[in-house]
Amino acid sequence: MHDRKKRYYANLYPKEIFAKLEFDKILEKLHDYCQSPLGQAYVQNIRFVDEQKEIEKQLRQVHEFVLILNHEVLVFPTSNYLELSQEIHLLGIQNSVLNEQQIFRVFQVLQTVGNILYFFRQKDGENIELYPELASLVQNLEINKDLLNAIKQVLDDNGKIKNSASRTLTSIRNSMSRKYQELDSKFRSAINQFKKAGYLEDTLETIRNGRRVLAVKSSHKRKVKGIILDESNSGRISYIEPEVTLQTNNELFELQQEEKREIYKILKELTTKLVPYVEPLKEYQKLLGLLDFIRAKAKLANSMEAVMPLINTERVIELENAYHPYLYLLNKEQKKKTIPLSLRLSIADRILIISGPNAGGKSVALKTIGLLQLMLQTGMLLPVEEGSTMCLFKRIFVDIGDEQSLENDLSTYSSRLHNMRYFTEHADGKTMILIDEFGSGTDPKFGGAIAETILEFLNKKSVYGVITTHYSNIKIFASQNRGLINGSMAFDRKNMRPLYRLEVGRPGSSFAFEIAENCGLSDKVLDAARRKVGEDYREFDELLSSLQNEKVELEKRAAALEERERLAEETIKSYEIKAKEIKKKKSTILLKAEEEALQLVNNTNKKYNKILHELSKQKGEKQVVKKLQEEIEQDREKSRQKIEKMKDVVLYKKSKGVVEKGADVQLRTGGKVGTVVEIRNNKALVAFGELKTTVKIKELVVVEKREKKERKMITYDTLSAAVNFSSNIDVRGMRREEALSEVEKLLDQAIMASAENLTIIHGKGDGILRRAIRNFLRTHRFVTAVYDEDPQYGGDGISIVELAD
Repeated sequence: MHDRKKRYYANLYPKEIFAKLEFDKILEKLHDYCQSPLGQAYVQNIRFVDEQKEIEKQLRQVHEFVLILNHEVLVFPTSNYLELSQEIHLLGIQNSVLNEQQIFRVFQVLQTVGNILYFFRQKDGENIELYPELASLVQNLEINKDLLNAIKQVLDDNGKIKNSASRTLTSIRNSMSRKYQELDSKFRSAINQFKKAGYLEDTLETIRNGRRVLAVKSSHKRKVKGIILDESNSGRISYIEPEVTLQTNNELFELQQEEKREIYKILKELTTKLVPYVEPLKEYQKLLGLLDFIRAKAKLANSMEAVMPLINTERVIELENAYHPYLYLLNKEQKKKTIPLSLRLSIADRILIISGPNAGGKSVALKTIGLLQLMLQTGMLLPVEEGSTMCLFKRIFVDIGDEQSLENDLSTYSSRLHNMRYFTEHADGKTMILIDEFGSGTDPKFGGAIAETILEFLNKKSVYGVITTHYSNIKIFASQNRGLINGSMAFDRKNMRPLYRLEVGRPGSSFAFEIAENCGLSDKVLDAARRKVGEDYREFDELLSSLQNEKVELEKRAAALEERERLAEETIKSYEIKAKEIKKKKSTILLKAEEEALQLVNNTNKKYNKILHELSKQKGEKQVVKKLQEEIEQDREKSRQKIEKMKDVVLYKKSKGVVEKGADVQLRTGGKVGTVVEIRNNKALVAFGELKTTVKIKELVVVEKREKKERKMITYDTLSAAVNFSSNIDVRGMRREEALSEVEKLLDQAIMASAENLTIIHGKGDGILRRAIRNFLRTHRFVTAVYDEDPQYGGDGISIVELAD
């Protein structure tokens, strides 16, 4: 135990580190989420782990439990996580016997473990595949069903001995039941007798020393035969067991003693059966405690919307939208917004120096990083954005807050120097250091120099960490040395308020003069203070202040521009939706028009059949035949004209000239604009970009002239292209140039076939092929939109392409 503590304190310094980083408050939350002492014991003995495999296993366990908690149907067994230390201890003592309640508690634990095993092994082990890390915890465990059945035969659902636990017990309890009936009959007879005589109090009867007695007025006690077992405090009531029930009560007492002896015998037999299972019971206790602990971690993760970060061995910390866990929970309860931070530490930039105004959030940022690291290395999910990555450290050293010690006669600054000595002696490349208000507590000139020297020393030892400071020499040192990077807390100089946003890459001003001025300090005092500071220092601080103010203004403009872009995108989407609705209405109208045209044709056919019938009756009447033929042709022409008019109305297309060679034309149904290359009888050869096709002249309308681009013409047959066209293509495994060539061919074929959309399968991978294809598609004039397929059908591994009508 001593060695473990020694190692623990060597890894985490100082011993109050949990409180300094507010990890103790996270542990309190975790403790409250546990539902049993078994899980709470794991919280109390939580371990700081620096082995990657172990941490990744713990994180996956918690992640899997989060999935179970959030599942709409699955319910994980969580009842009766009972602590059996007393029962296990008694089972280890020879000839000891567990009582009813103790055996029932053992039974409940066995039943719970059995339910957990069933959870993973039901449905051919489907849940083992879904939750492999959790399932591995129970893979070597079994429950003895014979033992469960043996206990079930003895105990009922409330943990009481059944009448049927043994034949002897059945006989004893049947005899007891008859004696109770006999006793009740005799006792009621006595009550009626003495009640009529007026000897009894209003309560009539009660129980004394486990026996049923009459409540007799003391003035009449000698008139009631029996044994006085007790008196009231006032002496006014005597409690008498009537003579008529004495024998029955004695017989019942004997039966009760026999029952106790038989129950003891049964419990002893059951205890003997449980003794060989002491070790499995210990394993069950470990399992239930660990599962309760993991479940508590999962519930905590849900409460802060935490995720499982990636762990790398490249010594990189890259956090996106990372929240201070405890602050996030507090603000969530109060319905306040918490501002996240983002940062990146690597071998090149290992130590982040954060500067900025007081109460600007420097300490919170430092604690956020330290707290997240502690949570990670104790197996907890983190409130960060998916994809955030972290590395592991063997040691975490912290210097935060006032550590003045009256016991050791240490001032605050002496205490901090004591910490720095420890840091410099024990820190190395596998250490994270967290120092708040670096160098403070003494004369700034000397404190700054000592702090700079310590920083140089720690930097040479390749430590990682975060340091907050107001000292300009530290900021300058960080900007001039590899391994260090400046950062600042954003400040709105115009409104004189902190923004609590970490900005990595440059130091920040303390805004001391601005804040002092805002607090009402006189100009004379401030001017004198500026002179005392010195020109170089003042200019340096003003430059930082000015740069920060300019950045805030630029960010506001950028935010306004983003808002405009968002509104523009929403407007475009709105128009696209309306265009689709119009297209749908257009299709409906066209369908109706086609139905009317079909009706015209049917009517014409009926008339034609009637004419044929007339002809068959009037053979030889050439004039009549000729006249009828003219009527047929006239009706057909009227039908054709009416259909064409309907097409014009429905399709909104009016020709702007005669279809002739060189004219720009479009199909009546819309789509691409092409150029007439040649007229052949009632057909036209039309070039649509690089493609040529033959179309009936009546299906074309002339449109306004457009700029011509000379291209090599390739002739296709429209019908053949439409029939043979496939809108899907798979370019996985192709080189970039080959894939783009195939996509371009597909687009050409799609235009010929008048396709509306395409599906391009390029896979996910590193996203290089996806980006190349999408960049190409965005430049194509016939492509109107490109977006990901639904996640369930492939997500960003597939691009859906919409083409212009």
